[in-house]
Amino acid sequence: MSTSLRTFFFSATLGVALAAGAWLAGPLPGLAEAPAAKAKAKAEGEAADKRGPAAQPADAVTRHSLGLGESRLAYVATAATLPLAGSKGEVTAHVFHVAYVLEGADARRPITFVFNGGPGAASAFLHIAAMGPRVVEFRPDGAAAEEPVSLADNPDTWLPFTDLVFVDPVATGYSRSAAGSEEGDRAFFGVDKDAEAMADFVRLYLTRAGRMLSPMFLVGESYGGLRAVHLADRLLAGGIGVRGAVLISPALDFALLRASRYALLPLALALVLPSLAAAHLELRDGPTGPLDMLAEVEQFARTDYLVHLASGRGSDRRIDQALARYTGLDPEIIARNRGRVSTRMFTRAYEKQKDRVLSRYDAAVSAAVPRRSGMHFDAILDGAVSVLTPAFTQYARQELGYHTDLPYLLLNREVSGRWDYGTSSTRQGYAGALDELQSARTRNPALGVLIAHGYTDLVTPYAASRFLVDQFAPIEGARPIELKVYRGGHMMYLRPPSRRLLTQDARAFYGAVLAAP
Repeated sequence: MSTSLRTFFFSATLGVALAAGAWLAGPLPGLAEAPAAKAKAKAEGEAADKRGPAAQPADAVTRHSLGLGESRLAYVATAATLPLAGSKGEVTAHVFHVAYVLEGADARRPITFVFNGGPGAASAFLHIAAMGPRVVEFRPDGAAAEEPVSLADNPDTWLPFTDLVFVDPVATGYSRSAAGSEEGDRAFFGVDKDAEAMADFVRLYLTRAGRMLSPMFLVGESYGGLRAVHLADRLLAGGIGVRGAVLISPALDFALLRASRYALLPLALALVLPSLAAAHLELRDGPTGPLDMLAEVEQFARTDYLVHLASGRGSDRRIDQALARYTGLDPEIIARNRGRVSTRMFTRAYEKQKDRVLSRYDAAVSAAVPRRSGMHFDAILDGAVSVLTPAFTQYARQELGYHTDLPYLLLNREVSGRWDYGTSSTRQGYAGALDELQSARTRNPALGVLIAHGYTDLVTPYAASRFLVDQFAPIEGARPIELKVYRGGHMMYLRPPSRRLLTQDARAFYGAVLAAP
């Protein structure tokens, strides 16, 4: 590993540990920064906002080859920005993206646009940890990168069966509003605003690249799954064909992910239970232990447990004993909470005696976090950010030839806090993508949809997506939705075996969709 990457990686890792999960997007301030220094930094930031946008770096086009077994795959990489225009033709934003196109391929080859979630996450998670031609290798459990941190040819890249365009929405990655200010960025912070901007990006890219007739797919992770569904519906309504969408750990309906303490809490608790059970099984039996019991847990969650929760009754000995067996928690703790096993309760109670907290992003992984420290550290999310931020920064400059002094905003937490999730009478005030998914499948019944989840993901539990898909009314002639579940959590691809299986399933999915009449 080069000296620059080793230094940057050490600084990023130290920053996560000290800042309790704060995202990293540039040089770390001093550990005991004086008030005067903070005031100076604030003044400089405000001055930068007033100066307006900086000049955009030149597009970088490079040629590479990828080793896949005994063969090699030649491809062209383009790291660049595309300008988005407002209603009067004025430039409103510069959207950074990296495109990989196979050498010598024609326009009939599929092209896939890839988005991460957040909102506020750049695409480097999927880019250099899952799908791209270069990858940072993580340990088998996905909890940390292999040492020394480096990029290698990705044996599980999707490039053999589709060209790839990784997109960073405004205020993530190297994408910025044209105004060069926080106020300018906020013009893109909303479900509809974001979908409109990203649809404009897709249209513009396809037009300029001469790929409007290529079979087009969308991939989105987490909130990016919601984004991909909204994009599919919006693009189809605008006359741009979409052949398929791969939704990785998607946030399909925030009503189930941010349930209130009363209205939807029983359903949310019931649907996260299988993921709690999966975490307990792996923590008890190891990462390759049997998961046969999950079918029983899924049935219990939708029947006896949901009825108990909906009744509002207190502790029930039979229910409490079943929950203790499924989750590994002390029956007394369960009884004190009236059989309501929340994600927060589970992650904090499971290894409480060890002063360890389970990750919400993969509950089979824990971190030593003192109970009274006030820290909000997640072993999986913050560990990934501390590795992928410096890795992509160096990759963009040294391998892709894209030169900029902007910080790469892998996870901009300011975005989600200012996001306009919108309201709708059909969504009970929560953002979602269910109506849009059904609308897109109605516009194009041949639209392929593959949903991928990790068993031990407590952020977007797999049982929630399964429940939601089961509620859909049939659409005559529509292609059935596929749902796959893998070992691992929200970013199941951090585990190399699951990354490999995801790629295999995606390849089969693309082949089936493209072969359909």
